[in-house]
Amino acid sequence: MNGREIFLRTFDFEYTDRPLKWETPGIWSATRKRWITEGYDENIRGRAFFEYFHMEAPVFLPFKGGWTGNPYYPMFEKNTIFDDGINVTHLDKDGIIKKERKKDPDTSMPQFLKFPVENRKQYEKDIRHRMDYRSDGRFPDDFKQLIMEYETRTVPLGMYIIGPFGYLRNLLGDENLMYTLFDDQEFIHMIMNDWMEFYLGFIEKVCQSVIPDFVMVWEDICYNMGPLISPLQFETFMSPYLTIVINKIRQMNIKGIIVDTDGNCASMLPVYVRCGANGFYPFEVQAGMDIVEIRKQYKENFVIIGGIDKKALAKDEQAIMNEVDKKVPFMLHSKGYIPMLDHTVPPDVPFKNFVFFIEYIRKYY
Repeated sequence: MNGREIFLRTFDFEYTDRPLKWETPGIWSATRKRWITEGYDENIRGRAFFEYFHMEAPVFLPFKGGWTGNPYYPMFEKNTIFDDGINVTHLDKDGIIKKERKKDPDTSMPQFLKFPVENRKQYEKDIRHRMDYRSDGRFPDDFKQLIMEYETRTVPLGMYIIGPFGYLRNLLGDENLMYTLFDDQEFIHMIMNDWMEFYLGFIEKVCQSVIPDFVMVWEDICYNMGPLISPLQFETFMSPYLTIVINKIRQMNIKGIIVDTDGNCASMLPVYVRCGANGFYPFEVQAGMDIVEIRKQYKENFVIIGGIDKKALAKDEQAIMNEVDKKVPFMLHSKGYIPMLDHTVPPDVPFKNFVFFIEYIRKYY
């Protein structure tokens, strides 16, 4: 069985002769720099990382349709506002002014200083015209050639979208969003309707050319203690629109609807399931997520991706074996599981430890 076949069967909770080999979504740039000093080939970049470790990581459709950023086209024009040599303050492509480190910016969170929308007038002037799903510039010039290549794919093909909470937060910022949920609920519903209409049209347009195997919905709605808004607020303002979008995804015969949120998402799992999601990632251990207990509670309600503590890899071989042994056998036996770390590999993980992790976990395959 190839990786795509295994992926599709995993979402049906069917038997596979082994799990999908996709043990991490990637590594930090700072991790790569460290590994090069420890024997990692400096010429290995991008997708070659997965090939080096014989992984079957999905290929994602390369269009401008949103992911961790909003699906604007055209995007905002980037502009550097201030550079002190250590940090740089700039306007990014999502219209957000933020301050971040110049060296290895992925090792820390940026400081968000200003978001693109403060009121309806600003939204209608600066945002709405960027949300036309029909814009041809959203697709790469070689898209027709890529479609032909996708027809013979042996790994899963994914499509990114940004979820309703992620979209709102990128527009308004956390604090302004919280106030607006109470002060101008009609405005929130208007934004959500625009988000929904964009993805209804965009998903259908994409599927006229190629049917991906799954959609990855980026939300990052949770921190280590739970969601940033209450499940009730989500169900009131966001669930109705997300449910309609997921129904469209299912109508297009797309198998997986995976929600990506860090933090402790325990209270949000049933909310997203009611919306139609059938997969979640990454189940951060440091936020209290225990995939064994979650599987026992939810059984075959959704596919679990992740949940292996990346921090164990920063310790020693025994810690790695303990972490793998207490989770992977049970999860593979229960089916509907893709073994993976609970996020990308941070720079405190030695190269030899990661190599050992890959070799050890695959003893169960």
